[in-house]
Amino acid sequence: MSLHSKQLVPALSSIFVLLALDRSIAEAGTVAAVGRNVFGQASPPASVTDAVSVAAGRDFSLALTQRGTVVGWGWNGEGRSSPPSDLGNAVALSAGIYHALALKADGSVSAWGFGGNELLVLPQSVTNVLAVAAGGYHSLALRRDGTVVGWGFHGNGRTTPPATLTDVIAIDAGRDHSVALKANGTVVAWGLNDEGQTNVPDGLKEVVAIAAGESHTLALKRDGTVVAWGHNGHGQSSVPAGLNSVTAIAAGSAHSLALKADGSVAAWGDNTYGQLNLSGSDIRAIAARGAHSLAIRGTGPSIESQPLSQTVLAGDAVSFSVGAIGSGLSYQWFFNGMPLDRATHSTLNLSEVSKQRAGLYSVQVGSASGVQQSASAVLVVRGLQQMEAPEALPGGGLRLTFGDQNGEAISAPNATRYAVESSTDLVHWTPIETAPVLIDGRLVLRDPTASISGNQFFRVIEK
Repeated sequence: MSLHSKQLVPALSSIFVLLALDRSIAEAGTVAAVGRNVFGQASPPASVTDAVSVAAGRDFSLALTQRGTVVGWGWNGEGRSSPPSDLGNAVALSAGIYHALALKADGSVSAWGFGGNELLVLPQSVTNVLAVAAGGYHSLALRRDGTVVGWGFHGNGRTTPPATLTDVIAIDAGRDHSVALKANGTVVAWGLNDEGQTNVPDGLKEVVAIAAGESHTLALKRDGTVVAWGHNGHGQSSVPAGLNSVTAIAAGSAHSLALKADGSVAAWGDNTYGQLNLSGSDIRAIAARGAHSLAIRGTGPSIESQPLSQTVLAGDAVSFSVGAIGSGLSYQWFFNGMPLDRATHSTLNLSEVSKQRAGLYSVQVGSASGVQQSASAVLVVRGLQQMEAPEALPGGGLRLTFGDQNGEAISAPNATRYAVESSTDLVHWTPIETAPVLIDGRLVLRDPTASISGNQFFRVIEK
């Protein structure tokens, strides 16, 4: 009997994908807004001069400051534009139709606003979070292991990701549907599909960012072009011909935005309230929801190439880099929102990474004219599995026990990511249908069909 340890499931060979946290990552600057302003949602406070990201709800708006605090304005029904007073050290925001979410540096999530349908009741599995997305009556959280957790109103399956969905690096939520970007550059969508908003175009690949509107969906490709699908009653899914050099996207109720590398914004769809009228070449971030649009204006360096997400094995070396234009540039890298010591170059090199190094990496690029914050790249670190010697069972069969080769415990949410396959020739592999059972941080599988005699090989696959 021979044993074969886990094979690494191939990640991207040459396409590493950008995780853009909640519609916008920007340099610290002032907030601009256009569009419907009945409740003041398009009138940002003049005191907000150090915003680093923005999020638009249907009738309210939020800004994340350099200090990790959150400022809200617009309609405040159920407190949706009033972030919790004790909310600090936030690293990302998402505003839904009636509620809002904030991701904190420690991987925990804060929720406020309308509380019906248990929107504000976070499942116990919402830990080690990398990204959040607030939809209509539902919410999503992306965990560090690449899985997605949903909660709130369950109608049309919007809170229930496909059972096979793994390796996710970005999420977004529309009114009634959900979207995920995988590490291989493909997109998965689920939930209500009355307008084709979950009909991902065949062959769509090399995607680096996603955005969910009320009933339409956008995808930004690696080559700077945009793909759209779903409801098109106002032309929100009709991408302008020749649009390229796009670095970020955002989707409102019936309009779409694209931020270009030159700091200008291309917009299409409904313009009843002037929500498409974001002008200028100093825009560093965009956000949209309902019938208004938000932007951050700044004069700092221009980031042309963002750090890219990667999936690696424990022990591998990793390198992140950023490309920026400006004079006298300085750099400071961050890990999960905290500055890294002596990480002050355009490239960040990490040697022999462990699972503890998995998380969000970003960089601040500074010059005499300001500071710009890059998008956050997600590092997923997988570990090879190691099997113990198989045990013969009374009456025939084998018991197989395996776990992380570095001795790290497997957690319950991750147990379903593993499967065991068997072979007699190391060429043809057959899945063992029996699911492993988690016992004390290790997985145990009983295979009643296996025999202790003859050649039989086993391998563990991480999905």
